[in-house]
Amino acid sequence: MGNMDYDLRSVQEARDLARLGKIATQQIAHYSDEQIDKILRNMVRVAEANAVMLAQMAVEETGFGKVEDKTYKNHMASTILYNAMKDMKTNGIIGEDPAKGIIEVADPVGLLMGIVPSTNPTSTTIYKAMIAIKARNGIVFFAASVGCQVYAQSCTANGAGGSRSGCTGKHYRLHIDAVDCRLQMSLCTAKKLK
Repeated sequence: MGNMDYDLRSVQEARDLARLGKIATQQIAHYSDEQIDKILRNMVRVAEANAVMLAQMAVEETGFGKVEDKTYKNHMASTILYNAMKDMKTNGIIGEDPAKGIIEVADPVGLLMGIVPSTNPTSTTIYKAMIAIKARNGIVFFAASVGCQVYAQSCTANGAGGSRSGCTGKHYRLHIDAVDCRLQMSLCTAKKLK
């Protein structure tokens, strides 16, 4: 996008991100329960393997909290959340009340937006990504300027190939890439948003 005006570039990047998110959302909407569970199990495995490192980075970069507390929050946002929702049905008919003539049907709502606060950049990203995936939705994240390095690193740690180099307090964007989720079980792809 070369010498394009900053505002125009931002608008175009948002449109590009929305298009990618829409593609991911359309793909993941048709995944089986087994495919979704495989993605979630991998997200938990990688989040747990990197929980301490991500907590240390979050505390160092943001100056908020304690490593031990953030490590546990990463554990809660991955393992404990997964255990609580793994048996939840999030597709098709999920409940019926014949007496009232009510049938509850779960269906993806589409592309979601997640705001990532500087106070908990990793556990928030893990949590929101997992619940979006469980419900077969794509998600786009917007990270606060404080915490963008650890936020981008949380994507890299989850196998997405994101980069935290060049983070200078600018915002980062992130999207679930359904092709990566299917083939590599990645969590996200981080890209710099100028």
